[in-house]
Amino acid sequence: MDIRKLITRTEMVVGAALLIFIAYGLYLGHLVGVEEFWEYVREDGPAEWATALFLFFCSMIGVYWVFQFRKLKKPLWLITWGAMAVLFFFAAGEEISWGQRVFGIESSDFFLENNKQAETNLHNLIVGGQNINILIFSRLMFLVLIIYFVFSRILVLKVPVIRRLVNQFRVPLPKKQHLILMGVSTVMVLLIGLKKESELHELSFAMVFFMIFLNPYEIDQD
Repeated sequence: MDIRKLITRTEMVVGAALLIFIAYGLYLGHLVGVEEFWEYVREDGPAEWATALFLFFCSMIGVYWVFQFRKLKKPLWLITWGAMAVLFFFAAGEEISWGQRVFGIESSDFFLENNKQAETNLHNLIVGGQNINILIFSRLMFLVLIIYFVFSRILVLKVPVIRRLVNQFRVPLPKKQHLILMGVSTVMVLLIGLKKESELHELSFAMVFFMIFLNPYEIDQD
């Protein structure tokens, strides 16, 4: 099978799966019950595991490209995709608290005292009275993602220095279908209007980033 066709089909399947995931959340939240929705997005529930799985897939794509780019002797490309591999592996581990509930591992005293959920992860730490999850993983990450999805392609096409940097570091950018899917999924999640709907936002980002890594926008294709 042609690799491009395989990638296209994979994107279609993943995109459809994402919309089904969120539509099911809408169904539970509005037609079944709040408790059933919370069960759907609970810790170690189906939505969280799907998120962790696709974050891990993103990491594996990063690893694949690191090995491919080693042959081309492109050190800046290696830095970008090596960082992606590490970042998304870390995010996958954090998502499921590094499997501590799966393996029945007790949190250390440090995490029991400083983690708001008494879990072995960094994103729920309370440092100096500040919730790390809100300060870094929510506000800062939200700002970065807005710039990435809304402005990255515009900046690349309009600002030569940014275009050169993106090319030099081989930064993966979203295609139009990725932007559309991200927009549609965001609106659908917001329509749920319930506590912990953010878990489905995280799932959207994980699955869309997987699609971007699989089939990034090529700057010179327009």
